[in-house]
Formats: sequence, C-alpha cells, structure tokens
Amino acid sequence: MTKNTHPKDQKIIRLLQQNGLIKNEARQRLKQEVYSLDRNEIQKIQRYSKHFGLNAKQKMINEILDIRRDTMLGKLSASF
Repeated sequence: MTKNTHPKDQKIIRLLQQNGLIKNEARQRLKQEVYSLDRNEIQKIQRYSKHFGLNAKQKMINEILDIRRDTMLGKLSASF
C-alpha cells in the first residue's frame, strides 16, 4: 500500500531534487521544515481542540501544514 502524499509535497520534493538533493534527503528536509511542530504549536493545538473539538484540531493542523508548504514552495521557487 502506498502512502498518500499531498500534491504540494510532491512538488516540493521535485524542486529539492532539482536543487541537487536525492529523494531521501528531500523527504527528510520536507519532514523537518513542514511536519515538525514545536512545543508551543502543540500546546496551542491542544488548547484549541479542548475548546472547539477534534474536527477543529485537524482543521488547524491542516492549515498550519498548508501555510508551511506554501512558504517552502515560495522559497524554492525564488531560488530558481
């Protein structure tokens, strides 16, 4: 079974590979810059979910990830 990847993730990995990274390195960088949440962000999300519920929690996480993806795509596109 293959893992579903976000279309922007695929584009970011492709751009990183064009910058000279191998696929594994590109995935690792994506994981570090997009998917790693710091302690403050985790606490905010937990407080938000206690107040608004689990659906709101997932929505907030998705919004954070989308913003990070867009930021990373902008940086990579500017480097070309």
